[in-house]
Parts: sequence; C-alpha cells; structure tokens
Amino acid sequence: MRTYIKSIFTVAVLAVALTGCAKFGDFGDINKSPNNASDPNTGMFFAASALQVRNTIMTSNSYDPWMQLWTGYIAEAMNNQFGSLTSTSTFSTSTYYLSIMGQMNKIIALNQDEATKDASYVKAFGSTENQIALAMTYKAFFMMMATDIVGPLPYSEAFKGDSEDIWEPKFDSVQDIYTALDNELNTAYAMFNVNGTLSSNYDILYHGDVAKWKKFNAAVRMMLAIKLSDVDPATGKSRFAKAYSDGSMTKVEDGLHYTFSTQSSAWFYGIGNKNLTAANKRFGPNKFFIEALKEYKDPRLFSYFTLDGYLGKREGDPKDFDAYLGITFGQPTNNPVIEDASKACSVADRYCEALATYGVITTARILLLEAEAAQRGWISADAKTLYEAGIKASFEFEEVDGADEYIAAHPLPSDGAEAIK
Repeated sequence: MRTYIKSIFTVAVLAVALTGCAKFGDFGDINKSPNNASDPNTGMFFAASALQVRNTIMTSNSYDPWMQLWTGYIAEAMNNQFGSLTSTSTFSTSTYYLSIMGQMNKIIALNQDEATKDASYVKAFGSTENQIALAMTYKAFFMMMATDIVGPLPYSEAFKGDSEDIWEPKFDSVQDIYTALDNELNTAYAMFNVNGTLSSNYDILYHGDVAKWKKFNAAVRMMLAIKLSDVDPATGKSRFAKAYSDGSMTKVEDGLHYTFSTQSSAWFYGIGNKNLTAANKRFGPNKFFIEALKEYKDPRLFSYFTLDGYLGKREGDPKDFDAYLGITFGQPTNNPVIEDASKACSVADRYCEALATYGVITTARILLLEAEAAQRGWISADAKTLYEAGIKASFEFEEVDGADEYIAAHPLPSDGAEAIK
C-alpha cells in the first residue's frame, strides 16, 4: 500500500512540474492560433480589402449580376432566372463587417498601439496618420453602402465583442449611422498628411496618392449629405457645404476606378466575352436603357455597347442609333429563349476584356451631385458649370467625343434640382 501511495504522489509531483503550477500554469502555445500572423502587415490588410471594391460594381458572383439587372443596365438573354421578383438574390453583410470594416479596424488598432505602431510590418504601409485616415475613410464608405442597402444595422456597438464583451450589438438607425460616418470622415480628412507616406505597393486603388484619398473622403461626405435632402435638408446642407469647401473630385483621374487583374478577370469577361459557349451568353443590354440613350441621341451608347459582340454580329452602321436594340427585362420564366435576344447588341468589348477598368465612384457622378447642391442653394457655385463639367467628365471617362454637342442639345434643366437627380 505504501508503495502504491508513493507512486501516486510521485506522478502528481511530476505532473505539476511538467504543467508549470496548478490549473493556471503556462500552457505555452496551446492557445495561440497558427492561422494568425505574428507580424500582421497592415498593407496586406488593406490590399485584401481593396479587392472587395470590385463587388460594388456588380457582385462577387458574376453569374448572378443582380446589381446590374435591378438597376436596369442589363437583362437576361436566355431565361428570366435572376431578374424575377420571385427569385431575388440574397445579400449578406458579413463581407462588409469581416473582410472590410474588420480589417480596417485592425489597421487602426495596430497604428494606435504604442507596442506595434513603429514595427516594420506596420510602418511598411506608410505614415501612421495616413494609415488611420485611410482605414477610417474606406470603412465609412462601405458602411454607407451597407446601411443604404439594408437599413438599420449595428455600428455604434459593432466590433466590441473582445474589448467590451458586446456580442449582440444594437441596431442603429440610418440617420444615426450617417451622423457617425460624417464625424469619422471629418476626423480622417483632418488627419491625412499629403507630406506623409502611403505605399503604392499595397494601395491598389489610388496607388499611395494621399491627395486623391482626401478628395474621395470629401466625395463620400457629399454622397451622405445629399441623401438627407428630403428628410433633413438643413443638416444635409451644412454637411455638404463643409465637404465641398474641403475640395473633391475635379479631374477624371480623381474618381475611384477598379482595374481587374489576371488573377481576377472583369465580371463581363466571365458572362459576356466572345469565347464563351452559347449556353453561357445569358446577359445583354436592357432594352429600356438602350431606348433611353437613343431618345437622347447620347453617343455614349457606342461606348457602352457594340453591334459585333458576344451575342453575335448584328446588321447596321455602328454609329446609327437605330441599329442598337436591347433585351426586354423580366420576360416570363417559361420562355426558354428571350425573343429579342437574337437581335440585341452586346455590352462593349472594353467592358468584356479580362483587364477592364470599371468606374466605382466617378468624378462625373460627384460633379453632378455638386450641380444638384448648387441648384438647391446649398453651395455658392454655378450649377450650370458643374452640370456641364459632370457631363464632360463622363464623356472623357468613356473616351467619347461630342460632349459639347450633347450639352447644347440637353442644357441644364430649368425646373430645379429634381431634374438633375
């Protein structure tokens, strides 16, 4: 019996020695995730999140381009599968919170932590203030889009699970989210330092151009403000005027554009290039959009669409408006072949190239927002000048001539801001 008890005591002592001491001993690397980088590179966080801006143009699933379908730019050429109101695409905010805003929070935290802010894996992305300002701006842009799509969402209590043990954050109203975003964007704008650095190796959107990020920051604030025109015009006017005075996009290259890469081809390359089989050529120009461009005699039609594309070669002069036909949106799902698809033109080759460049937030869009604000009396600027500058910026982006002729035929409407919208 003594031998047995002695053996148990020896084993117990050995166990304590091996595990450190008692239940609170040192467990070594047991609780360290091998999937977390020991030296987290903030530049890589941003580069990975910057790729997600592609999804604001269409969708991460190129086979279901619901953003283009529902806004009336394209229609289905074979069957009404995704355009049907009874077969809507799902939308998840997980990418917005985890892959984008969550990553921006990591950049901010690493640059605010005294223990990591000067580490090489953090400093490689650029100056501390520019990294924080960029992360705040990019985060606000995506939160604006998420709340515009869904409505009330968690924000004031979001991302506080680890720090404050808040695992069920409250849903904030869109108005409260807008206020928070405007405040954060103003803070970020003041923090940007054009004399500081921002690595172009990781910034795949503006390639380290801090001045352009400041313009984008002001543009997002104007986008937030103009949407308050019908619910809180006084607040909208104040916020818009502040953003406008800070200075926003004026040149085409100031816009936020995305150029696809060989690792991730452009969306229309996957659903509309000439090399696809007939069974995969399921999308074409929306008839409503085509007819609107024809009615206005808008030469940008010839940049958006082509008579010799993935849907086949169509008869007619490429510069003849009447030669362009579209596809009726939402035809019955039991129709195996949409009747007018055989006559429809195709989305232009420039948007079907693997390495195509798409506009995300263009200078033209922002200039026209400013024209509306000027019409409302929100800013001291000439609405006509801004209106014409917006049209010219759009023509320039599309590499189309004839802006002056178009403006002469379609001058600034005289019936107020509603006509510009």
